[in-house]
Amino acid sequence: MKRTFKTNKMEIMIDNFLNQKKISDGIFNVKINEAWKNSVGNKIYKYTKSIYYKNGNLFIEVDNPILKQEIIYSKGAIIKLLNKEIKQDLIKKIILR
Repeated sequence: MKRTFKTNKMEIMIDNFLNQKKISDGIFNVKINEAWKNSVGNKIYKYTKSIYYKNGNLFIEVDNPILKQEIIYSKGAIIKLLNKEIKQDLIKKIILR
């Protein structure tokens, strides 16, 4: 009996799987968390309650008002560091909560 289905390389199959909306969003948010930790360091990272990305905006919740003010003053530099870390120019704005 002859095969009638198409075979794909494993790399293509994995890319297709990861490009599904929910999976790629989840993986990207993990990358953003890692990039945040690498960019701002452990000291600031431990005061970060939550961080997530949506539509070009990075939402960050920090529980230290002094750190929050420092982040406000350094938004531009932090955005550049994060975009460099994730190797994409996706983060346009940081929104603090």
